[in-house]
Amino acid sequence: MAAPPASAAHAPNTSRVRKAAFVSLVLTLVLVVAKVAASVSTGSLALLSEAANSALDVGTTLITFIAVRIASRPPDLDHPYGHGKAENLSALLQTMILIGLAMYIAVQAFFRLRSGNAEIDANLFGFAVIVVSMVASGWRSAVLQRVARQERSPALAADALNFRSDLLSSATVLVGLFFVRLGYPAVDAIASLGIAAYVVWMSIRMGRSSIDTLMDRAPAGSSARIGQIASRVPGVEEVRRVRVRYVGGEPQTDVVIAISRRVPLERAHDVTEEVERVIREQEPGADVVIHVEPLADEKLVTQQVEAVAMRQSVVAEVHNIAVTSHPEGDHISLHAKFPADMDLESAHGLADTLEREIMAEIPGVVRVDTHLEPLAVGAVGADVTQNHMLLAQWTKQVAERQPEVHDCHEVLITQSEEGLTIVIHCEAEPQLSVLETHNASTRIEDATHMRWPNVKRVTVHFEPVNQG
Repeated sequence: MAAPPASAAHAPNTSRVRKAAFVSLVLTLVLVVAKVAASVSTGSLALLSEAANSALDVGTTLITFIAVRIASRPPDLDHPYGHGKAENLSALLQTMILIGLAMYIAVQAFFRLRSGNAEIDANLFGFAVIVVSMVASGWRSAVLQRVARQERSPALAADALNFRSDLLSSATVLVGLFFVRLGYPAVDAIASLGIAAYVVWMSIRMGRSSIDTLMDRAPAGSSARIGQIASRVPGVEEVRRVRVRYVGGEPQTDVVIAISRRVPLERAHDVTEEVERVIREQEPGADVVIHVEPLADEKLVTQQVEAVAMRQSVVAEVHNIAVTSHPEGDHISLHAKFPADMDLESAHGLADTLEREIMAEIPGVVRVDTHLEPLAVGAVGADVTQNHMLLAQWTKQVAERQPEVHDCHEVLITQSEEGLTIVIHCEAEPQLSVLETHNASTRIEDATHMRWPNVKRVTVHFEPVNQG
């Protein structure tokens, strides 16, 4: 079921974001004019690069301003998740522009270093423009970063990153002009290469973040963390899937949980509301969608089937009970043992009765299928182990080759009307599961039957290794 919209406390203040983007745009225009004038006055390539950088900042800031306006639009029929990713597209476009600018600066610096022709007048006007630019970039970056963090705006975050790079590049230009004034004009071109390298590095970081968001990459560990939170809610039997993505800085979470099918609808709804609440506590402003799947309560159903079967005097045993969920209800399959000499018609009739009683007693069960098995009658036999020592030794070796078997300390062979029967006593580590020991037993039995067809039954008895 869909969650209600995020509370106003967590909703982004779009007017504040737009205002920050507009102020940034105006300041950038002022700086462009000042840097162009300073580059003409000094002839500095680094200052010209800075002017070009700021000119492109006008374009990227304008892109940010437009993207923020688009992202603030509410969801519509064509964009049911809103328009938040317009900001990520804006950030990616800024990345591409900045990398292009850095390559241009690097090429110009290389040619200037190669030619050695550089007439630069490191006058006070150039120094003044760079200092003012650094102060403006630092203030602007701090303001944009604060608004971006509070309003979760990736476009403003990209703009703030851009202006932090401007601050460092301006500092590099300032150092370059200082060395030019001391008589080292090549430092101006070297400073330009440093600016280009830094811009590329920052652009790659910014672009990677935008691509991750556009590709719906979940933050590391977020799915596992949300799954753990949801699983702790009373009534949630299982968390089957968690999907997280971010749109416009806002998390969107889809969670599939399993609830017992015997839980009333109103209680199931309360459980989903609680899951939504605890997720929003960890992910403020999250748009949470919870999908509920019914849990068949297989363990409980198995116990109920066994109880019904034991009321049938002729049914000696039921096992291999399996419960599967279908749109129309639960299906149950089971194995039931009947006397070996009972005719099929009688056994089938008793199985039909058992199936009807199971469907009548267990809610939600619409079909039961029974596999008929003969009840084996115990046979009296004599100990013939001494007469079959080769078989006993071979069986012991097969058992001890199994990785689960620690030691095989007894093999007993008996002869009855059925044929040869082998009982093997093996030791295994105490922490092994029943499934692991059963699998080892099956391998021993299969190998014995294949090598010795006259052996009718093999029983492997496992016991824990004596730790004393």
